[in-house]
Amino acid sequence: GGLTRVLERGRNAIETIVRMLLLQLLPTIVEVVLVAWVLFFHFDWRYVVVVLLTVALYVGFTFYATEWRIGIRRTMNDSDTDANAKAIDSLLNYETVKYFSAEEREAKRYDRSMARYEEASVKAYVSLTVLNAGQAVIFTAGLAATMVLCAYGIEQHTNTVGDFVMINAMMIQLYQPLNFMGMVYREIKQAVIDIEIMFSILSRRPEIEDRSGAPPLQVRTGAIRFENVSFAY
Repeated sequence: GGLTRVLERGRNAIETIVRMLLLQLLPTIVEVVLVAWVLFFHFDWRYVVVVLLTVALYVGFTFYATEWRIGIRRTMNDSDTDANAKAIDSLLNYETVKYFSAEEREAKRYDRSMARYEEASVKAYVSLTVLNAGQAVIFTAGLAATMVLCAYGIEQHTNTVGDFVMINAMMIQLYQPLNFMGMVYREIKQAVIDIEIMFSILSRRPEIEDRSGAPPLQVRTGAIRFENVSFAY
């Protein structure tokens, strides 16, 4: 059961890395560069500093909070894998479980794994709320700073109301791809971890293996005979 889940996550991880790099991270970098270029050549350097500082604080906070969330996510995945392994192994070996009257014991083992999964899942959602709130505060502060600069320029007759509307639209447009940075970083890092776990299976040594130079087993005589065989619970 655990092996099946590890292989499934590894396969999905390869697809996730390609999708996040090409469809999320690269377009976001291009958009930040274009916004900074427009602000520098059509306004002045102060707007560029505010935008770059906002992006730097935003990305730094996102990476820090995501590192914290990855630990919670890893615990949640481990608990999910453990619960899935216990459930599948118990069902595949139901004769053994029934023979030793271990139904209640197996149910308690599964329940403990699911309890750890539920606890980690709640923490994951709480940490996501903290991440989103911090991102909103940082970006709102950057947006307010650019709006104040432009409003001061309007008062000094160096900017127009159209400039005010344009900067507001550009900043809001920039917020959309930045909002996915935490998800992109988390998914890429989690995908790398899942791929490492999948490939680590190939390096595991089997518990039972032949000695070097061991000849093949040759059985020339012998027979198997069942007499008076019975079985019941």
